[in-house]
Amino acid sequence: MNKRFWGTLALWAGMLVLSACLGRYSLSLADMGGILLGNPPSQTAAGVFWDIRLPRVMLTAVSGGALAVSGMVFQTVFSNPLVSPDVLGVASGCSVGAVLALLFLPGWTLPLCSFACGILTVAFALFLSSFVRHNRVLGMVLAGIVVGSISSAVLMLLKFLADPEKQLASIEYWLMGSFQNISGWDEVSVVALLVIPAHLLLYGGRFRVKLLSLGDDQAQSLGIQPSRVRLLAVICATVLVAAVVSAAGVVSWIGLLAPHILRLLGGRDMAKNMGACFFTGGILLMAADLCARALSTVEIPVSIFTSLFGAVFLCGLLIRAARRKGGGES
Repeated sequence: MNKRFWGTLALWAGMLVLSACLGRYSLSLADMGGILLGNPPSQTAAGVFWDIRLPRVMLTAVSGGALAVSGMVFQTVFSNPLVSPDVLGVASGCSVGAVLALLFLPGWTLPLCSFACGILTVAFALFLSSFVRHNRVLGMVLAGIVVGSISSAVLMLLKFLADPEKQLASIEYWLMGSFQNISGWDEVSVVALLVIPAHLLLYGGRFRVKLLSLGDDQAQSLGIQPSRVRLLAVICATVLVAAVVSAAGVVSWIGLLAPHILRLLGGRDMAKNMGACFFTGGILLMAADLCARALSTVEIPVSIFTSLFGAVFLCGLLIRAARRKGGGES
């Protein structure tokens, strides 16, 4: 394990503790120690920690890691550092499924419907991409644009049909992403059952996925079948995104931002830095969620902060690039 892995792991653990302490009902480190040792300061504190705070923090940490890893995988598969995890329309498809559930189905079906629609959307995109035989990567990009446009159109139609007084606000809030409705360990268990196997498959095949960035001909000469590796990587990365979006709504920027931060720290090798990328994503999303629930008496959608983090980060990159260019010219 390299230094980036241990450094991000330490920051991830520190953010986990900080997120568990802070909130509307604050807990000190002494309170947490007493709760963990079976001697809580009060039953209320124990209930807040075990039933509300810890499940939410764990889900946030796992979700951020899943989005970050999926972003790294998609960027490697498509050989483009600007690719986001929604390149094949998975988040758009999940959004359509969630809105369908909000409008026409019982509330408990929302995560299931969202996840199923996200997977079906990507399956349709892969089907469309199969017609572009000369360049599969280009075919997948074009198919993603098509299904993303279709999903956006369907989503706008559903919002148009929604009751503006009773349903539209709920739809808009869900689309902005939030962990507010995490009510216990059930959501954490479901997301973990989807995220852990997909992440382990990606981690086990990370060296083969890395070879895809060399091009199909070069990868094939090194003993792998690019089409199969690409398909497996896309499926696993899609499951990671769909699991998170179905539980918390659309969380933007983490899948694009975390791999870039890691590259700035010298972690350009995907195979060696997948673990560090997971922890980086968790740190970012825990920080955004902490801001969302601690800066105001009313909880703010988490994507507001992830988008703000992303905008500030890109501004910093632009300024840094301009200064380097100016220094080189002088």
